[in-house]
Amino acid sequence: MLNRTKSINLPKFVKATALALGALCMLSPALSFAQSSATSALSKIVTNQAALDELDLCEGLITDLEPQRVKKFARPPYGKRYRDPAFGTTVIRISNSSPNEVYKPAYSTMQAWNADESLLMLYKQSNGDGQHILLDGFSYKPIKALDIVPSDLEEVFWSHTDPNILFYISKVYPTYSDFVKLNVRTDEKTVLRNFTDVCGKNIAPTAGGDPLMQSMNDDVFGFRCDTGDNWTMMSYIVSEDKLLTKPLGEGTPYDNWSAPLPLPKGNGFWLQGDVVENDLKTVRTQLDMYKHHEHADFGFAFDGREVYFTTAYDPTEKGCDDVVYRGVGHLIEHDLNTGECRAVIDERDGYPYTTRGTHVSARATRKPGWVAMSSIGYDKFDLLESQRKAPPLFSEVYLVDTNPDSERVCRVAQHRSYSKSAENGDYHPYFGEPHATISPSGTRIIFGSDWYDSGSVDAYVIELPAYNRLIKSQQ
Repeated sequence: MLNRTKSINLPKFVKATALALGALCMLSPALSFAQSSATSALSKIVTNQAALDELDLCEGLITDLEPQRVKKFARPPYGKRYRDPAFGTTVIRISNSSPNEVYKPAYSTMQAWNADESLLMLYKQSNGDGQHILLDGFSYKPIKALDIVPSDLEEVFWSHTDPNILFYISKVYPTYSDFVKLNVRTDEKTVLRNFTDVCGKNIAPTAGGDPLMQSMNDDVFGFRCDTGDNWTMMSYIVSEDKLLTKPLGEGTPYDNWSAPLPLPKGNGFWLQGDVVENDLKTVRTQLDMYKHHEHADFGFAFDGREVYFTTAYDPTEKGCDDVVYRGVGHLIEHDLNTGECRAVIDERDGYPYTTRGTHVSARATRKPGWVAMSSIGYDKFDLLESQRKAPPLFSEVYLVDTNPDSERVCRVAQHRSYSKSAENGDYHPYFGEPHATISPSGTRIIFGSDWYDSGSVDAYVIELPAYNRLIKSQQ
């Protein structure tokens, strides 16, 4: 997590973005915000739950463990689909960054598409100024810049239930510390609550180091803030306008790094390895993990259980029911209610030790049990430049079927990003991390890449074979 959001001059930004994306009419009133008939039709297809239930997202993808050479080729043209050389998937570059610019999904744990996938949000940074922009969710054409400055660039929460709504906490005066519900089509803003009575006039609450989404009914949120002498954590229930606060940090069992994060069903919170009740005090379950702050995401298992998907580099105290690798792996599943632990991707199946820079996205809310992941690699990136083959998952985006009866790792694309090792861009190298994020239907994955440390970052969408099969089956 890195807070890089700044307020900007909107007209200047609009002009720059329009030129960069080749969309000079980006905010033309003639466009209004009418959803095209094509977008409406595709939204109906990707939200057809009966069709999605029958869809095997891994069909047509490579599931072997063969080493693959990362074939070097020029950054693909903006707006043009290409076929990934290693895995044959269809990928499209959906932004056209200038030198030192960034276009990327906000974070792997935050929805990039809205509830019906009709809209897609990217974060853009240029000359140190940042803004969130909306694109058509299917054509990937830019629509407009959002007039928001959130408390953290990653903490813009799409509604799970209403495709027009998102939530954020404002970090700009005079709306500082307002918790806002925004209708992105009408630009109507509704202030749900202001937190200055808890956090003071100059501190806006955040969800902590690695934010996760709100409850699935959009009713329960968790935040924390520095209140001077100590930190305060809080839960907020929208429907009841109910705020609960508790101390956080020194003198408590929890450090100030993370806020309490609501479980998907809204019936409790994850708090640094513990599952606590809504009172933010009573511990229901303790998860068997060495570190509570590895990259992770909430989600649902294939059978509807609430689970916590995480990477792990160190053995756990109880070993995750494994006497050999003891809970170390690219993907470990924790049941949030029983505390049971299960390794999904680890060395026992021939995968390497957990690759550096591995992120998890369980945002496929309509396809429980499916998880998208991205891994960066190692400290030296000679495997990106040489002709030698790389071990599986190096510089890869991949999809995981976590159902024990059909468990598979499906290799999807190579992202070719130097990420934190990049040196050529006038931006924080963190922005080059892929942060692969899966769509609600599970049929598409977005990622960012600096493309061999090119000096800028662009966003790319992988359209899985399942995406095309789904569309063709209903046309």
